Amino acid sequence: MSTPVTHTPALKARDQLEFAARITCRQGRRTNAQLLDAVGMSHRAGHRPASLSGGERQRIGIARALVGDPQLLLVDEPTAALDRQRAQEIVSLLARVCHEYGVAGVMVTHGLGVLEHCDRVLDMVDGRLG
Repeated sequence: MSTPVTHTPALKARDQLEFAARITCRQGRRTNAQLLDAVGMSHRAGHRPASLSGGERQRIGIARALVGDPQLLLVDEPTAALDRQRAQEIVSLLARVCHEYGVAGVMVTHGLGVLEHCDRVLDMVDGRLG
């Protein structure tokens, strides 16, 4: 995600996006409601992170990262705490929103099972890209 934390525990999901818009001083072309809808989380907009699953938190994080219409998303291990099915869903969602919104995405992962959703894959071995 574009922000260094995955969630702000005291804030409800919809407030997470408002907070992101305030700290970036930008509101993009899409409303926060549209972003929540795009990641399938409209129905959980009034929930705090403690009542959300790991996959739901990731979805909120993706929506929050899209606030302000970024050109680039840097994503570090988005599937680390997820089971295989949820990992597939999250990476598929990331690929979809990047394509739909015209955002370049760079993902670092050890989860080789999600690479089918990527347009390009680079391996790093001994500190060198191959």
